[in-house]
Amino acid sequence: MAELAAALRALLSELGQESEIEAGSWLWKEGDPGEDVVLVKQGTLQVVHEGPEGELMVLRDLEPGSVLGEIACLDRHQRSASVRASTACRIARVPAAQFRKLVRRRPQFLEALLLQQLQIVRSLTGQVSRTHRRAITDTLTRLYNFGFFNERLELELERARATGDPVSVVLFDTDHFKHYNDTHGHQAGNAVLIRVAEILRATGRRGDVIARYGGEEFVALLYGASREEARRFAEAVRVAIEAAQFVGGQTQPLGRVTVSGGVATFPTDATTRDGVVELADRNLYQAKQSGRNRIVASARKRRVTRKDAYR
Repeated sequence: MAELAAALRALLSELGQESEIEAGSWLWKEGDPGEDVVLVKQGTLQVVHEGPEGELMVLRDLEPGSVLGEIACLDRHQRSASVRASTACRIARVPAAQFRKLVRRRPQFLEALLLQQLQIVRSLTGQVSRTHRRAITDTLTRLYNFGFFNERLELELERARATGDPVSVVLFDTDHFKHYNDTHGHQAGNAVLIRVAEILRATGRRGDVIARYGGEEFVALLYGASREEARRFAEAVRVAIEAAQFVGGQTQPLGRVTVSGGVATFPTDATTRDGVVELADRNLYQAKQSGRNRIVASARKRRVTRKDAYR
């Protein structure tokens, strides 16, 4: 197959009309007609995508020997991405009609082009996957972020309404975290958050959505878990963190690093996304007002606010 690809490049070089492109100039823009196939002979081109506000994202680099533009020439559609020169380049252009005649005469070249496209798709798929992962992940703890949790909660509640399954939410707060940060510094505080995240991840079931809710707060979305099952999970997390060894943990007001938690379950406790989260938050701060290092899984009659929890 390498020999076939080399033969194709040699033919394109022979048939193509050579031209020079200055660094920073555009070969074509997304949406332009597919008028020719290009062989890169010297320099580097970049395939780029323009965002809605004009920002550019580089999809891939095209080194000497790269063939581009063949798909738009074969299917006679518009260019699917923009291409610009990142360095001064020398290219060979083969008009679309001539290129189509070439592959009709030598259909074996289609196999080489197909394999090239498969390599591109694999590369782009990996890049998109990594980009998506970064978009939904908290950079410090490597847990999901708040935005992803909110999206998944809405989806899981919609599924639960159709199936009748319960969905539980558990909110955790690292007790006296400001005291720990003030005493030991932010680097040590970050180490605590990372370790708490590891314990949460290790305690959860496969498929549970464990996320950083913000600051020193974390949240778990447990599809199919009843209130009692969610309470047992939260208690297991609390016990594991209480037993873990944290640098300087003995200087905390409770003599160790601990967490408090609040549990709420759909549909028995609340029937909306905001209602479930609000009740879990209320129970969390009831746990903190009651002395911290504990889990509350049922609502109290009096509304408990965050201000109450720190009195």
